[in-house]
Amino acid sequence: MDSYYLTCRSLTYAQRVSRALTAARLRNIVVRTPQELSREGCGYAVRVPDTALSDALNTLAARSLPPRKVYRVTNTGFTEEVPF
Repeated sequence: MDSYYLTCRSLTYAQRVSRALTAARLRNIVVRTPQELSREGCGYAVRVPDTALSDALNTLAARSLPPRKVYRVTNTGFTEEVPF
């Protein structure tokens, strides 16, 4: 199953995003942004399963909590940025 990483500008922002998604009953977890996705050094992201991406983005837009970028990571390790 693919996962999506919603990158955030700080740990505090990632925690806000996670709380908003949890309140909407969407599975998520705050993680360190993988190095291959972070060009600005260390950072934080919220990982969501592929089945929850659309609902997650809609929830965050309604709460004015947009992610910096969204990346799709497949089981084979393929990574791509996803426009949103």
